[in-house]
Amino acid sequence: MIYLSVENNRTSMTGADQYILGVLDRELCYPSPIALANQAGVALPGETGWDGWIRLLHQPKTIPPWFPTGLLPHVVRHCTKHGYEHQIMDARERPLTDVPEPGVKIPLRDYQEEAVRLAIRDCRGVLDMPPRSGKTRTMCEIQHQLHLNTIWIAPTDRIVTQTQRVLEGFFGQHYSTHLVGAKNEAPAGGSKVVVCTAATAARLSPEFYKTRQCVVVDEWHHAAAPTYKAIFEHLDHCYYRYGMTGTFFRSGEDELAMHALLSTTIFKITSTELLQRGYLVPSYVVFVPVPGKKVRGVGTTFQTGHGKHGIHEHAIRQQLAAHAALMLWRTGRKVLVLVGTKRQGRMLRDILLALLPHTPENAQFESVEFVSTDTVRKTQGEILESFEGSEEVKVLIGTSILGEGVDLPTADALVYAKGEKAEVTLTQNMYRTCTAQPGKTNAVIVDFGDRHHRRLLEHSQARLKVYYEEPTFSVSVLDDPRQFPGWIQHLPPGR
Repeated sequence: MIYLSVENNRTSMTGADQYILGVLDRELCYPSPIALANQAGVALPGETGWDGWIRLLHQPKTIPPWFPTGLLPHVVRHCTKHGYEHQIMDARERPLTDVPEPGVKIPLRDYQEEAVRLAIRDCRGVLDMPPRSGKTRTMCEIQHQLHLNTIWIAPTDRIVTQTQRVLEGFFGQHYSTHLVGAKNEAPAGGSKVVVCTAATAARLSPEFYKTRQCVVVDEWHHAAAPTYKAIFEHLDHCYYRYGMTGTFFRSGEDELAMHALLSTTIFKITSTELLQRGYLVPSYVVFVPVPGKKVRGVGTTFQTGHGKHGIHEHAIRQQLAAHAALMLWRTGRKVLVLVGTKRQGRMLRDILLALLPHTPENAQFESVEFVSTDTVRKTQGEILESFEGSEEVKVLIGTSILGEGVDLPTADALVYAKGEKAEVTLTQNMYRTCTAQPGKTNAVIVDFGDRHHRRLLEHSQARLKVYYEEPTFSVSVLDDPRQFPGWIQHLPPGR
């Protein structure tokens, strides 16, 4: 019999023989870049003697083997598979929840109410809900019903600011605190909810963490990063722990690092269900081939080699992206363009400014605006408001700053000019335009078939696979870019 003694952060094993420990040692590990280089036969400078595999089953000499508690379902599965009886002894203490303040009623959709019920019942785990499904609103209600002192962590300051705004809207100004850095952690410790980035959370003191009884991590797919492991080491006393994401997977090899902290899905809803309920609109995806000569002799790296010369600064590809945005705007759509670099964004802006009508002299913004980290935060918000609420900004171009956590519900056309193949990033971005809004009937995504470099072709094929696997998307692959105007003409009206 294997006994599994479960604590908030660690689970210890007693009674395990060498066979099952060997199995778990192989299964509960993932490769670092060193291991991947070794597998590829690449000799890295400096010989460390380490094989490069990060092992999550720890086998110290003086105490029983242990593993991060998030991996408990994985361990149970492997024990069952190999015929080992096991018994779980839960040593965690579930604290009493507080009584929520009366008079606060957060309006929820039916599936959000179900997610809240299951989260309160299970106390820990991940809400796996697609982008645009209302995860923040749902988690606000979970926190409200628990009414415990909470640290709410998000990956970027923009998402933190948006979350703080939502919390204030529901609960008033003094319910939560937006914490930047550790300087003001003492007064923040008196707030019911402290909202901060992971970078700030990693700098907070053990004394601050003692004031917290619940942890919420937004965009949970980032939790494989070492920063989150360090944060959770301060939360060993914390029983209630939740993650939320629309992409409960990792594009790289380190998914187990995320599962080590939380791996159980509390609630899941699919994009198909959201479409059937009228919360998403169907999307039409088109791949436009990029003609031109092969890109050669540019090196092997993406940012300075084939990505730079084959995507970000490729003249034909830039013209195709600009004309796609122009034609989509002419059909009455709100057009968002996502780019990979600031230089690419500026190039597209200049091309489009020469093509689109100029704004009046007294206009605050141009007909085409580009938003990046170089744009002042206040101006960023004003540009987004103009794009959403008026016809002044006709095409909005942005880097990753317009990625996850930024809501642009009126946009119904996306020109995905950035390329790359990261599945998580693509999945987050491709939902930018499919939020249901009054008058919006569908959305369009334009992507590009990069045939002018072997690596870029592989990336295009990887993106195409993601689109094909999304059941709410209809995908077309064109043979020639000149077919694009005809493809648009055969689309159902967007508004």
